[in-house]
Amino acid sequence: MKKVSIVVPIYNGEKYIDNCIKNLLMQTYSNLEIVLVDDGSTDKTAELCDSYLEKDSRIKVIHQENGGLSAARNSGTEMATGSYLVYVDVDDDIMPSLVEDNVKLAMDNDADVVFYSFWYHNLDTNVRTENEYKGFFSGNNNSFFYDKLSDTIDHEIFNAPWNKLYKTSFLRKNNLRFLPEYPIYEDIIFASKILQFAKKIVVNPNKYYVYYLRSSGSLLTKYVDGYYDSVTKFYNNAMDYCSLYKDNKVIKDKFANLYIRLVTTNLKQISCREQFSIQEKLERISYILDNGCFKEALQNTQIDRKKRMIRLLVLTRNKLGILLMYSYLGRSR
Repeated sequence: MKKVSIVVPIYNGEKYIDNCIKNLLMQTYSNLEIVLVDDGSTDKTAELCDSYLEKDSRIKVIHQENGGLSAARNSGTEMATGSYLVYVDVDDDIMPSLVEDNVKLAMDNDADVVFYSFWYHNLDTNVRTENEYKGFFSGNNNSFFYDKLSDTIDHEIFNAPWNKLYKTSFLRKNNLRFLPEYPIYEDIIFASKILQFAKKIVVNPNKYYVYYLRSSGSLLTKYVDGYYDSVTKFYNNAMDYCSLYKDNKVIKDKFANLYIRLVTTNLKQISCREQFSIQEKLERISYILDNGCFKEALQNTQIDRKKRMIRLLVLTRNKLGILLMYSYLGRSR
C-alpha cells in the first residue's frame, strides 16, 4: 500500500482545524501522512496542530513565518514522504473515500496526476451546488490536450490544486512548485505548469471535495497588488503549454478568453477603487496596456461582442476611456 501525503496549509485556522483533522482521519485509506503547515498564525493554530501530534503518529507539523499560501504548500511538499500527494485547504471538507479511490486510479493507470470533481458550497446562502462534470478519462498528454482539456477548463476541474492527486516524484523531478511571488491565482499558475510535464492523466468525474465560498462582497472591492502580473504569468504558462501541440487554436482561445476575463475584472477593480486617485488609476491601467500580453490576447482571440469595446479601447490605448467605462459600470451595479 503506497503512502499518500496530505498537505494542509493553515493560517489562523483555529476554528476549522478540528473538523479538518476529523475528515482526514476518517479517510478509508490508512497509509497516510498528514502534514499540517502553520504559516505564522497569530491565533491558537500552532497549539492545536501540536496537540494532534500526540494523537496520531501519521500527523506531522511545520511551523514557519508567514509566507502565504504558496510558501506553505511548498514547505509541506518538501517534507512529504508519500508516493502520492494531495492538497487540502483547512476550511473545506472532503469525502472519506477521496484518497482510496483516487490513489487506486493513479496506480492502475500509472498517472502523474488525477483530477476529481467537487461541490461548491455558498456559505452566505447555505446552498451546495454540484460541479456537473461528466465523463471519465485516462490517457496520455496528447489525448488529454485534444479530447479532455477543454471540458476541464469549462467546468473548473483544471483550476485548483485541491481537486487533484499527484505523484510526488513527478512534482519533484520537474521542480513543480507554487510561486510565492504571485499573490493571487497561484492555483491556475500551478495548473498551467504541471500540464506541461504530465505524461499520463486521469480525470475522475466523481465528487470528493467541498469547496466553501462566499457570494457577498463585490470583486471590485478585492483589489490585490500583483493581480495583473499573476494572471499574466498564468497566460504565459498556458501559451507555452499550448505551443507543445499542433492544431492548438481552440485551446489557446479557451485560455485566452479566461485570461481576458480575469484582466477585465482587474481593470474594473482599478477603475472603481476609491482609494486610488485618478492619476493612480490611469498609471495602473497604463501598466496593463504597456505589458502587451493583454493586447495580444485581444487581437488573436475570438471574443464575444461584450468584449469588443474593451478591445477597441486597448488597441487604441484609450486609458481614460477604459477608466470611464468601468467606473460607470461599477456605479450601475
